[in-house]
Amino acid sequence: MNNNTLPAILGGTPERTRPFMVEPMIDENEERLVLAAIREKNFSRYIGSHSPDLETSLRMTSAEAAAIEADWHFLGGPNVRAFAAEFAAHFDVPFAVPVSSATTGLSIALGAAGIAPGDEVILPAISFSATASAILLFNAIPVFADVDPLSFCLDPAAVEAAITPATKAILPVHLLGNLAEMDALLDIAKRHGLMVIEDAAQAPGAHWRDAKAGTLGNAGVFSFQQSKNIMTGEGGMIVTRDGEIARRARLILNHGEVAFDDAASAGDLANIIGLNARLPELSAALGRAQLAKLNLVNEWRTRNADILRQELANLPGLTPAPSQRAEGGPAREVPHVFAALFEATAMGISRDRFVAALRAEGVPVGTGYPRTLYENPTFMKQIAYGDAGCPWSSDFYRGSVAYAPGMCPVAEALLYERFIWFYHIAHASTAEDMRDIGRAVRKTVAARDALAGAPEAIFSEYSGHSQGRVGVAQPGAREARGT
Repeated sequence: MNNNTLPAILGGTPERTRPFMVEPMIDENEERLVLAAIREKNFSRYIGSHSPDLETSLRMTSAEAAAIEADWHFLGGPNVRAFAAEFAAHFDVPFAVPVSSATTGLSIALGAAGIAPGDEVILPAISFSATASAILLFNAIPVFADVDPLSFCLDPAAVEAAITPATKAILPVHLLGNLAEMDALLDIAKRHGLMVIEDAAQAPGAHWRDAKAGTLGNAGVFSFQQSKNIMTGEGGMIVTRDGEIARRARLILNHGEVAFDDAASAGDLANIIGLNARLPELSAALGRAQLAKLNLVNEWRTRNADILRQELANLPGLTPAPSQRAEGGPAREVPHVFAALFEATAMGISRDRFVAALRAEGVPVGTGYPRTLYENPTFMKQIAYGDAGCPWSSDFYRGSVAYAPGMCPVAEALLYERFIWFYHIAHASTAEDMRDIGRAVRKTVAARDALAGAPEAIFSEYSGHSQGRVGVAQPGAREARGT
């Protein structure tokens, strides 16, 4: 091998030396809206107290709430209410409820849907930890089900097998922008009388038939953390067509216990506890400008994902995950992270060696989340509130659930053997960046025999999984890239 074909990890020249740039798509609209809020000294305009017209406000659609001429309101200030109305219109739902994060949004949506202590909620074994921990807020019990090997989302057959008398909800996750099999999941929910709360944090703008992800179940939740397709730094949104879920969500997020007098019933008060999950006005102003870019941002990610899929085609031991758009089925994904599936036998080297060699070429890749959700210590040890095992050990839970390695074999195979995640399909990564990734991958594949015979010690510097956006350029890297 010459120095251009010799893998960098074996002393060759790295295919890529410039850092990848992944950052939100920002223009003058974000600056204009945020500066206007600053100049108006508009930072948080929530009122957390009872008023004679509160019930009327709580039942308003988001569009009606935005039309109120009030700087201060139980539903938030002008930017919060405008962001909610614009989001609801974009997703074709009557109600959008801004919240401080998708984590709190999932908890609030479950609480607003009536999930109570001891209720079981079925979710996939693969997701960010917040999907599972959100279930614990109201002392409900997470029940993990396996995933489909190609979409990486909840397997309906595994959901059906996991239902018990204590099951009250299904929480599908649209992972990496792919959609769960919603027809089957909604049918299961209907037959068993279950609520469906969608985690659409990674799939804003994805479609199932003619409906957007997040709008098919009883409620859906989106994330605006900085790595997401649109962002407010931190933040989230609950969407629903159910006016009562919207009403209760609005109460839960804004110290709803202050809204009741002594005549309140047990049903009125249930799950309405003293949370502050309010989205600040500055974040909402940013979100309004970001929402206007959602289609453009999704087109950017989709274009890069399609180029990368072509770059990685027809390689031994590495298969790009199929696009749901290309299958002619009901789903149309919006890529959040690009996944490929590794096969060690066909590649002739271990995934660890392949990933380490690719990172040495200047391409920061990961292997997905570090473990399945149920293998996190909180669940393996069943310790959440206090040290006595609440909620699993509490009297209100009359079921029985166990978490153990091996319980979701498809999920474990994906995380521990098969996943290769490419993080840099978002703005401002370019088509040429995707071609650099393709060249680095092909170079690594071509050198697999040499990599197989190399000493183990040379791989250690680049080893390990990554669930984060490894290699995202820091601000100083812009100068290095010449941007």
